[in-house]
Amino acid sequence: MISHFSSSLQGLSTIRAFSKTQVFQTRMHDLIDSFTSAIWHNYLFSTWVGFRMALVGTIFSFTVAAFIVSTPGIDASLAGFALAFALSYRRTVNRLIKFVASTELDMNAAERIFEYADLDVEKQDGDGPPAAWPSEGRLEVEDLYVGYAEGLPDILKGLSFRAEANQRVGVVGRTGAGKFPRLVVEESDADRFAGKSTFSLALFRFLEARRGSIVIDGIDISRLKLHDLRTRLAIIPQDPVLFSGTIRSNLDPFDQYSDYQLKEVLQRVHLVPSAESTPVPELDTSANEESSAPDSSNVSSTVVDATSTKENTNPFLSLSYPISSGGSNLSQGQKQLLCLARAILTRPKLLLLDEATSAVDMHTDALIQRSIREEFKNTTLLVVAHRLSTVADFDRILVVGDGKTVEWGSPRELMEQEGEGVFREMVGRSGEKSELERIILEEKKE
Repeated sequence: MISHFSSSLQGLSTIRAFSKTQVFQTRMHDLIDSFTSAIWHNYLFSTWVGFRMALVGTIFSFTVAAFIVSTPGIDASLAGFALAFALSYRRTVNRLIKFVASTELDMNAAERIFEYADLDVEKQDGDGPPAAWPSEGRLEVEDLYVGYAEGLPDILKGLSFRAEANQRVGVVGRTGAGKFPRLVVEESDADRFAGKSTFSLALFRFLEARRGSIVIDGIDISRLKLHDLRTRLAIIPQDPVLFSGTIRSNLDPFDQYSDYQLKEVLQRVHLVPSAESTPVPELDTSANEESSAPDSSNVSSTVVDATSTKENTNPFLSLSYPISSGGSNLSQGQKQLLCLARAILTRPKLLLLDEATSAVDMHTDALIQRSIREEFKNTTLLVVAHRLSTVADFDRILVVGDGKTVEWGSPRELMEQEGEGVFREMVGRSGEKSELERIILEEKKE
């Protein structure tokens, strides 16, 4: 109930914009009814227990009093002492029951501690890669089998492909590609991101391969130390990860780059326009004196405009601009671009984008794609695509279905192959069919 109230309060303008006020009111009333029903039943239970404990306490006190009266030789002081303890029986038992129940609930926390203490820790052993690894970015995936946990079925079931150095590879497939190729996919939440995104987990060894191998520049990643592997590769996830701190600490957490490099990379991802990369200039009073003197109203409006301009300054102009936890004070597109800037700084030879533009608008998507094309010319790109337009001009397309490689080749080859191809079918079902066909079929005709 409290959560629904808080979320409704935060999204009040959106609720009113879509005329869903009555829906949220009805939902709130239902939650209040459920909450008061729980409180009411809890009160009835407490009253029920209290009444019966009072009845038991009364019977016990009456029994003690009858025993005292019927037993000869008990003096008044001893009788009063026994009756005093008998009368406190009900209160003491009530306290004992509450204490036992509270202890049992508190032990849930101890149970969680023991459970987390027994979690398996990732093995940190392995070989160290060469200092310049990966130097080319060649990726070879051979007969890869991956599952989420022991006892669960395989999600990747023999995935195989080979990406050459500096190639741009788009990974496509229906949502839940681990259960492809059914046209109507009835999938659970656990299987929803199966297939395409599972490969990204396997590439960084968050999921260990059951069979097969992933080889980067001739080195099997299963033999490498996890720290070395994950620091040499880069990923821009679907949900951008930011930490509370500043823009500088999010871009360069280990203080490896200068302020000039950080500001330059912000310009490359279009968060800081080149024209605004210098401080906001002060008003030139000498120029105003040489020109014709404006009237007082114009002067006041100019001052107001200058003040408002300074108040609305792009926050990314300052590397000390504070970032709240999770980047909640930034828009989704700004967070995506900031993560992209962080990846550009590291200059990886292999970069994975896991549907990085699935939650942003078309304009921001265009900015991100432009930055990718400009800044990662010497990087092997693996892009798990949410929009086909994102990968329509890529060098290779990997179509994943049922955890396997369904199709592999250039977009033009997949569109022109005989029969009903999966990629061709996906393009035909897209709302951007004509534009996609123009990009794929007209590009590189020579």
